This record gives sequence, C-alpha cells and structure tokens, in this order.
Amino acid sequence: MKKAVFHSIMALVVVLGLTLSMATPVAAGEVQVAKDIDPYTGPYQVGDTIPFVMTVTNPLDNPATNTLTRIWDTLPNGTVIEFLGPSETLVLAPGQSETYAHNYTVAADDLIWLSGPGYWGVRNRFEVQGEDSDEDLLYGLVERSAQVIPDNGPPPVGGTASPVSRLALLVPWIVLAGVLVGAAVFVWSRRAQGRA
Repeated sequence: MKKAVFHSIMALVVVLGLTLSMATPVAAGEVQVAKDIDPYTGPYQVGDTIPFVMTVTNPLDNPATNTLTRIWDTLPNGTVIEFLGPSETLVLAPGQSETYAHNYTVAADDLIWLSGPGYWGVRNRFEVQGEDSDEDLLYGLVERSAQVIPDNGPPPVGGTASPVSRLALLVPWIVLAGVLVGAAVFVWSRRAQGRA
C-alpha cells in the first residue's frame, strides 16, 4: 500500500513538473501588443465598419532596444495587412511605441460563434516579430473580437451552425476522468483483495 501511494505521489510530481516547465516562458525579449476599437460603436451589424487601432510597445522597464522585422494583422476573412514588410525594420527604444490603424467592413461570411463571450462576431489577430539588442527573439500576438448581430437570414457560418456551450465541450473530458479514476480504484481494490 505504501509503495502504491509513493508511486502515485511521484507520478503526480512528474506530471506537475512537466506541466509547469511547459507553462513557464523561456528567456525572451519583451514586447507588448494591443488592439482596440476606437471609437467603439458596437455591437455591429453586417456592413458596418469597425475602426481597429493596434499598438506595439517596448516596455519602459525593458533595458533592451527592440528591432521589429514584421508587423501584420490578419482580418476575419483571412486577408493579411502587412504594416512592416521584409525590407523594413522598426526600432523601438525602451518606452517607445508605434500605432497602426485600419478599417474593416463586416461581412456575413466572416461571422463566427464566439463561445467565450457567448455571441456572434468577428475576430482578428495582430502580430509582431523581431529581435532585441540582447539577440533575444521577439514575438507578440493579440486577438480582438467584436460582437456582430447577424441578419435574419441563414446562420452565417456552416449553414446550420449552432452555439456550443462550455459544458458540452467539457463532458468528454469529465467522462474520461471518471473512467480513469474508476479503473484506478478497480485495480487498487483487486490488489488489496489479493494481499488479504
């Protein structure tokens, strides 16, 4: 019995160690990215224009200078807007920032169900990459969602798309956990009966 408890504890320590090592960021440069809607006039409807404003910042407390080699935004329809191309660089000293803006017109085909906030909308990504003066790689990513009220026509994505609740996404994992716990209890009780 003591061996089984010891091995269970050791397995838990190994799993936690692996999980924490994967969650802990490796040494890398510092860059901050932000994406806002300015001015915000949502929720939006199909055909409305959303004014996106993106900012990339070298934090004031970062001692290194950032040299960015690519800055881009991926719109909900997959179109990529390059703000900084392959032959350009943007150098930001600590505390400096650069702002970019563009307008996006909402299209019905771009709507998706955003399960986190629980509404139909659009989502796009703003990304930057480069290197700092310590030769650490830089990468920043931010996603921004906006609520869009669909037209009265067919559902916007997938024809018969319907929202999926968070619980529905968790049910398979809960069942799997129950099966694993049940199997462990069964094995443990069989071993306990064999020793008796």
